[in-house]
Amino acid sequence: MKFSYITIGLLSMSLASQAQQGWAVSDKVMIGHSWTVGNRSSENMKYAFHPTVQFGRSALYNFSDNVGIGLGTFFSTEGGRFKVTSGSEEGKAEQRMNYIRVPLGAMFTFGDPANKVRPRLGIGGSVGFLVGGKTYLINNEDAFAGSKTTKIMSTKVDAGANASLGFSVRVADGFLINHDVNYYHGLVENKYDVAGLPSFTNRNIGLSMGFSITGEAMKKWKGKMKGMHHN
Repeated sequence: MKFSYITIGLLSMSLASQAQQGWAVSDKVMIGHSWTVGNRSSENMKYAFHPTVQFGRSALYNFSDNVGIGLGTFFSTEGGRFKVTSGSEEGKAEQRMNYIRVPLGAMFTFGDPANKVRPRLGIGGSVGFLVGGKTYLINNEDAFAGSKTTKIMSTKVDAGANASLGFSVRVADGFLINHDVNYYHGLVENKYDVAGLPSFTNRNIGLSMGFSITGEAMKKWKGKMKGMHHN
């Protein structure tokens, strides 16, 4: 009798564990500030705000209601901007780098899955492939000198560590709205083809908003759409 209870209990736990597992698709848009470290070669160069935008899609495999691992593809425009002063003259130097980034990492979601709002923490890495952008100088007379970033950079692949902290809001079973603060810390020393220019590493921080939907929720939604179509 006890053995039967134990068997039933283990079976119930197994089914519950299986129900918590599965794939989810997540879309995200991030807006924030990016900068470069190492190429501020003079006290006359002051950091300035440089907007960064990132958007894309990732697939997350949930091992349970609390732990998942994901892989994504994102377009990211980032870089750095400096205000440059020389006597009474003032200009700016800007380098914009467009990457196709492939992040890989783990997502930890805390609390009871029945809760409407749950905190979450993401950690992992990101590899970026340089695909575009412009690098230029502008003086106070609006004289312009620039070039394509892909032409002046010898480093075409960037990589670093990602971290995010935020919360998810359950709108319906299997459908979540996600809000996060995201930070990227570049670990690759980016170098120029142009002699004399210092190398640098990338940084960015931003606020993101997105949603995720599980495979089961997508199946239910497709089933309802088919039912409405047949009716």
